[in-house]
Amino acid sequence: MARAAEEDAAILQEQGYTLEWQRREPAIYTVLVKNLAEATKLEWVVASDYRFFPTMRDEMFGYVLHPVDLAMNKTMAAAGRREVRDLVVLLTIHEHILRLGAVIWAAVEKAPGFTPEGLIAEIRRNSSYPPVEWRALIMSEPLDPKAVMHRLRGALQEAEAFVIKMPTDKAGLLFLKDGHVVQPDPARLQNYQTHAGQRRGQWPSNAEISAAMFERYMKPPTP
Repeated sequence: MARAAEEDAAILQEQGYTLEWQRREPAIYTVLVKNLAEATKLEWVVASDYRFFPTMRDEMFGYVLHPVDLAMNKTMAAAGRREVRDLVVLLTIHEHILRLGAVIWAAVEKAPGFTPEGLIAEIRRNSSYPPVEWRALIMSEPLDPKAVMHRLRGALQEAEAFVIKMPTDKAGLLFLKDGHVVQPDPARLQNYQTHAGQRRGQWPSNAEISAAMFERYMKPPTP
């Protein structure tokens, strides 16, 4: 990871960017990349290869995590740190990728020692920010903190209601319906296919299922 970070940094400098290293630690390298007009932060991290799906080839970034695996990682991050941008990410997950209840339910498989209820509690504990932190958040469109928090509280209430109804022996699993990853009806779990994580990820798929699944991520989930 360290070598990859240094090689990427050298390419950026060759292209005229200025670099400000913020962290150079065994598990994470963080740098602020600047040109005359803009700045952005890049991170290189050592991560577990335990995933629910394989990585996906991407024309811009090479390889990326599957959206559901990324959603789990972002949800666990929101439970373990205080970053106001995490609240916006959680809403994006809930409204455009997969309901938070289903994400949190499966994420405990990646977070030994946590229960779904515990993850929800930690997210709530880390979700209070003063106006100055909201104003410092750089977004393409202005945000209304009150509206964001109202929607997030609703999403967490929905997630909590879901996990309370789920059987504990199914914790850490995803659920599939007609090839889609969904938040299941706890009263009808027999109608779904379960999907567990493993090292390097896996996916019981064919071309039609994959195409249908990725088409779904372009639409908001049905309540």
